[in-house]
Amino acid sequence: MKPIARKLVWTVCFIAAILTVVFSQIELNQHREIRFVDKRPVFLPKGKALAALTLGQRSLVGDWLWISTVLYYGRRVMDEDNRYYTYAVQQGRITEELGPALRHPDTVSTNPLLKVQSDLGHLLYRFESRGLVGYIYPMLDGVTTLDPHFIFPHVFGGVYVLMDTGEIDAAIALLEKGYAANPDSWELPFYLGWVYWMYKSDLQRTYQYLLEAMGKQGCRKYVGDLLRGVSQNMNRTEMTRIYLQGLLESTQSPEVKKRIEAVLRELPERGRQ
Repeated sequence: MKPIARKLVWTVCFIAAILTVVFSQIELNQHREIRFVDKRPVFLPKGKALAALTLGQRSLVGDWLWISTVLYYGRRVMDEDNRYYTYAVQQGRITEELGPALRHPDTVSTNPLLKVQSDLGHLLYRFESRGLVGYIYPMLDGVTTLDPHFIFPHVFGGVYVLMDTGEIDAAIALLEKGYAANPDSWELPFYLGWVYWMYKSDLQRTYQYLLEAMGKQGCRKYVGDLLRGVSQNMNRTEMTRIYLQGLLESTQSPEVKKRIEAVLRELPERGRQ
């Protein structure tokens, strides 16, 4: 075969191959459905096995897993910023996709001690994505196993994911795990107290965690405000005063002293409780 003829044959074959790929892709796109509900399993080793598989690159693998966790959550959560979700809504398929197994009650029993407006109550107890992100806590457990001093994944799972999923016990476990690894953090005992207050109606544990948060460096003013309110609700203002006085005398931090003094000034005196 002459070179020109050979080149023509190869050109025709090349063009035919390209057209085959293009038309095949068009045909696939016509039958492909973009689904919001993604039930594909996530394969992830647990605990020490995961750490061993990093081959000494815990930080690097931890960062990769954190990014994967955020993408997993963002892909499956019911949120207007999630294009998969908004597409399913626009196509009128959201009820069909959610299905009976993934539906959840519109309302849940709320904390009787929480006196908030209905819109805030809906925000705290919406649990819209319950059943849609079933692997989120195992993934967050992996992230925090590889990088236990990375605070935000603990808070992300303990607060924000909780609001969407209603997985109260998993959220508490993640916050407690973080607090055990980061005993100097004020955020973790504060959010533990907040979860126990909002979702468990357990003022005793709320009170204890807030007391612990008050003695940490960097603790915010609103922690003291909440502690004062809980103390009055439990009729424990005198006990709180005694504890804070002891903390005031033992701490060497000017910042902690200033914060404790501000709370002590606002606590009712004995006889005015």
